[in-house]
Amino acid sequence: MSGLAVLFHQDGRPADESAVQKMLAAIPYRGPDGTCVKSFGALVLGFAKMAVTPEDDLEQQPVTSSRSGCTIIADARLDNRDELLSRLSAGLEPTSGDAELILHAYDAWGLDALARLLGDFAFMIWDPRQQRMICARDTSGQRGLFYRADRRSFAAASEIHQLLQDPSVPIVPNEECIRDSLVPLNMFQNDKDQAATFFEGILALPAGHALVVDREMLRVWRYWELRPPRELRYRHDEEYAEHYRTLFYQVVRSRLRSSRPVGALLSGGLDSSSVVCAAQELYRLGSAKYHGFISLSSVFSGLDCDERPLISDIQAKYGFSARLLSCGKLGGRLQPEPRGFMEAPNMGVNEVRNIVFGAATEARVRAILTGDVADACVGGSRLVFDSLLRRGQVRSFWQHLTKYDSLSEEPLRKTLVFHVLAPLLPLAAQKRLMTGYTRRVIGGYGRRLLPPWMPGGLRDDLSQRHLQLWLALECKRRFSSPSRESEYRLLYPPEVARHPVPWPIQIWRPFADRRLHEFLLAIPPEQKFAPHPVSDEFYAGSKLLVRRALRGIVPDSILTRTSKVHFGSASVNEVQRQWPLYEAVFGPSARSEIARRGYVDQDRFWQRLLDVRAGDDGVDVVYVTQMVGLETWLRTLLLPRARLTMVPSAGDGFLSPITGFAS
Repeated sequence: MSGLAVLFHQDGRPADESAVQKMLAAIPYRGPDGTCVKSFGALVLGFAKMAVTPEDDLEQQPVTSSRSGCTIIADARLDNRDELLSRLSAGLEPTSGDAELILHAYDAWGLDALARLLGDFAFMIWDPRQQRMICARDTSGQRGLFYRADRRSFAAASEIHQLLQDPSVPIVPNEECIRDSLVPLNMFQNDKDQAATFFEGILALPAGHALVVDREMLRVWRYWELRPPRELRYRHDEEYAEHYRTLFYQVVRSRLRSSRPVGALLSGGLDSSSVVCAAQELYRLGSAKYHGFISLSSVFSGLDCDERPLISDIQAKYGFSARLLSCGKLGGRLQPEPRGFMEAPNMGVNEVRNIVFGAATEARVRAILTGDVADACVGGSRLVFDSLLRRGQVRSFWQHLTKYDSLSEEPLRKTLVFHVLAPLLPLAAQKRLMTGYTRRVIGGYGRRLLPPWMPGGLRDDLSQRHLQLWLALECKRRFSSPSRESEYRLLYPPEVARHPVPWPIQIWRPFADRRLHEFLLAIPPEQKFAPHPVSDEFYAGSKLLVRRALRGIVPDSILTRTSKVHFGSASVNEVQRQWPLYEAVFGPSARSEIARRGYVDQDRFWQRLLDVRAGDDGVDVVYVTQMVGLETWLRTLLLPRARLTMVPSAGDGFLSPITGFAS
């Protein structure tokens, strides 16, 4: 997890090295192993090094090609190194760094090299032959890259606040982005990777996209997207499980390539448990080099979201070092006086993050595995009727349909038309049918998903945006299968992968690997979900393939869980503990930023907070939490610029800037 920065004056003016040095100084946690700035006249590259892999330890960036004269800086972990080394053997060694591999690939294949790279990466290449800068991000958006541009200059960096070090750059909230984040379709899923940011004029290079800028123009294009794969069918269920297990081990093994101890965020859920148990099996088999391993778990004493017994089952099975970190009595999302820069409103609870990543840093961990993205990746769907009919499994079809009808509030006729018959139509006909349904039903339903404590005009606007987003999705429908289509929409665009500032930690998400996505979209959807014989909860029947594949690897107490932990009690607890702050910011005599800007009705929102304090964690508690985060974020914009553009440390002060630069 290194840091990147570039400044390019397209009009030919010499670029100022000190401007790039300031951009690097804003991210000291990304450069514990040193920094380097290199000038090319109108362009300056800056690199902050944080070594994680053995190859990182040896590589010195920027790297310049002796063949082409091109220079690269990269924040990267390539997972197909062996393949690239075999095809680009000239001038490379088995210990060559990932940046050097990318540069050799560009020398050999030009822009076609981008689609041949597998892993997590963001990089910048200066090509002096064509006087152009190439920037690219990996297909799952695991490494960030932001930029700003005008007619004279282009600047890009790993994080937004690096671009704000230039005092001439205005800091203005992106109201369109804020409103889009409040649309029901977006609210009830994790943030999606996109070009827009919450700062006007600052753009993100989207996942799977590349950018070329020269003296004449700036062009952004998609270089890769997941296309509907050819359907994969086996004779027996165990063959799917074996294929998944082999592939999952391969994906996890790619993320154990560290020259330091590896950490893992571990709960009692199936997702993080799968990752941790797979890692332990790989170590046991000698398939990955062991440099130490530690799990980090947030525990909530006295709350129903505490999963300590299940965590203990995993630790007892494998015997690794485990840290249980108490997070039940910490502060929350509301910060009346924020201490510094925040990339977005929904950044979570700082104190929880600081405790977890602080413990990881003390253990010399620089890479942490998580189970993020698994719900979208392996969760499955109840809507598998069309697949069962196509395979002639009438008995299973009837079992699925009967169970679904007993749980659903929609009429059986509607289920048969839209979830059974429509998926059997040609895709073009299905698009027309679903578009008409969306206009009739979703258009009127969106407003009912919005809380009544929002102003009426805002609710109308968000309802209309909700409808337009649904219509756009239907126009882009790729699969006739509703389960495959919903899974694809959950996976792409990918979830935003934000860096855990201010810690020198890289988050590695095995379930974000596109190899898993391609396999899971190719297999019959009924392999991922089947009605549970006892429980009606969706979770009980979901992740069926994972449960089969990891028998004997993940403890049975986790594999057989029928319900998922919910953190509504933690949200209520947070409001109760911080009540004096809530009253000061949102109470009858206060005037909050979200009320002043028209996002809430002050009196109604205050009444809703009173209800939350009393224990009412209804469905709109998601919106309540989002609004509290938005209040904190809007208050950061009121800070003096010197504070607003710097990330606060985990303690009371700000991070010490980097003071030494190599050229």
